[in-house]
Amino acid sequence: MVLSQEDIDNCREAFLAFDKDRSGTIDVWELRQVLEAMGQAPTEDELFHMISEVDENMSGSIDFGEFVKVVESQKKRAENFDDENDMIDAYVACGGQPDKGGHVRRETMIQIIKYDFGLTCDIEDLINKIDSDGSGEIEFDEFSLMLNR
Repeated sequence: MVLSQEDIDNCREAFLAFDKDRSGTIDVWELRQVLEAMGQAPTEDELFHMISEVDENMSGSIDFGEFVKVVESQKKRAENFDDENDMIDAYVACGGQPDKGGHVRRETMIQIIKYDFGLTCDIEDLINKIDSDGSGEIEFDEFSLMLNR
């Protein structure tokens, strides 16, 4: 994975913005801020892992060259992200089958959306629109359609 010149320029801007002390390096906490500003949401373990992967001098902080390697690694991971597999995982977690068979019960979706996640959308209305056969059971294609709305 090679970054474009625009990507590298954006990395330099982000790096300089968070290298507050102008030491030429950023630590794990500054890295979190940089990645969050770039739309990422890394966990603490992921941050330490990212630094350990590229911190060639084992300083516990990374210089700009090492930072570019972190961003390249993140972009590579994002390219390997598979929406279909994630959708199947969500379907299975709600009661469906890994082969896209089975179904998710209407009551299960309502419980998850309204009570577990506390979302205020009108899930009943959405299910009524999506459940094309009126079965009260949400098959994979209906599930996928509902989550992509």
